[in-house]
Amino acid sequence: MLLGFGINILMARLLGPKTFGELTVAMMVYSFGNLLANVGVGSALIQKQEIMEGDIRFCFTCQMAVGTLMALVLVFSARLWSIFFHEPGITLVLRIVSLLFVFQAFGTTATALLNRNQDSRRVQGISIISYLISYVLLGVPLALSGAGIWSLVLAQLSQALIYSVLAYASIRHSLVPLLQFRYASLLTFGSRILGANICNWGISNFDNAVVGRVAGPFSLGLYNRAFSLAAIPAEGIISSLLQVLLPALSRVQTDKAKLRKIYASMLGVVFMILAPMFAAMAAVPDVVILGLYGQAWAGAVGLFRPLALAIPINAIMALSGPLLASRGRPEREFCMQLIAVAAAIVSYIIAVRWSVLALSWIVLFVYIFRFVLLTQAANREIDGRWIDLMATAVPGLILALAAATVARLIVLSLPPLHDAQRLAIVGGGCASFIVICFATFSRFLLRPIFSRSPQLLTLLPSRLQRLVALIDQRAH
Repeated sequence: MLLGFGINILMARLLGPKTFGELTVAMMVYSFGNLLANVGVGSALIQKQEIMEGDIRFCFTCQMAVGTLMALVLVFSARLWSIFFHEPGITLVLRIVSLLFVFQAFGTTATALLNRNQDSRRVQGISIISYLISYVLLGVPLALSGAGIWSLVLAQLSQALIYSVLAYASIRHSLVPLLQFRYASLLTFGSRILGANICNWGISNFDNAVVGRVAGPFSLGLYNRAFSLAAIPAEGIISSLLQVLLPALSRVQTDKAKLRKIYASMLGVVFMILAPMFAAMAAVPDVVILGLYGQAWAGAVGLFRPLALAIPINAIMALSGPLLASRGRPEREFCMQLIAVAAAIVSYIIAVRWSVLALSWIVLFVYIFRFVLLTQAANREIDGRWIDLMATAVPGLILALAAATVARLIVLSLPPLHDAQRLAIVGGGCASFIVICFATFSRFLLRPIFSRSPQLLTLLPSRLQRLVALIDQRAH
């Protein structure tokens, strides 16, 4: 998470908004194709209670075949995409980026097997190594030498290839092709996962599409980097959690009582971690954007506030997907996502006609709407109640409001300073305030979460585990 955050800031300062706008178009097209290339069989491989070698070979064969097909489709359709976005310069970029389909497909089965085995340490290690090599040793030097967008493209390609090779080397499954009807159940389950993922992609990327189409690459660069600045810290946390959550929930998929407790507790944990941080950033968007990106990105200040508020909502929404998949009900997620994406498409098209700022606020409301739909579906599946979820989220909400207030008061009390100095003072002050709150009010903040699922204490450092356990004993 820290690597991604730091590299994102450095590359934004080196390359500017227009370059990131062009890359965003390419990666938007690629990410949609990558969903189709995966065909959902990786999730099916994780969820299935028992697997055979044939399941693994079938999964790998499907992913490589569809990945290769998608690469060819993108090569021949690149010109059409460049016309749609009024950006002829991305035609060659899209054709080179098409290699990502093949590189990514090669490692997807291996990653699914590692996640099935709950070997998250290895998955994260591979991610860090591939990111370090690709961006620190390749992308940044190329950007410094003036390579522009190609520094980002080559870094993306390098990371995908290195990650897939290392993932495969970690588990070494069979590469012998296999296509037999007896394994088609993987595709049946995977297609339901795929439908939900496509809807999720639509909500997460259609805003980029309309901004790029209507406002051009410069405005798209501002919008996308404002969103990424908020999203990168959250993605580092939530993606790591989701890798563990689906295989873990799949093991207790028939125990609704346990699922209810875990779901409520995890929602509280994620919201407690993310809400205070993003509320503080949303309270002082100028301090964050100018302090990190510099004056060249001043146009992103207004966009950052609603996008920062949307991220914690999006994170706790994401917990419902693994829960429904573990119960073998991904079609319920698909139905709710379909309603949300329909609302998103209409509202994004209308909002961007006014301004990109209006669209950024609509994104927040769409994310809240989607959270309500999917959480209701999850509750219905496990006989859960909203009141239980809110009980674990209220402490995080109170801390978030307090952190935002403190951030605003610090800014108002500061004399004129350099942007980086303001950021350091506000960030340090808010971080200190949050730590003091945890030290002083830990019983109020943590007990609603860990009283439901005491096993989640293992997520905490040993000293904090003992503190929460002592608090719980005193409470009883």
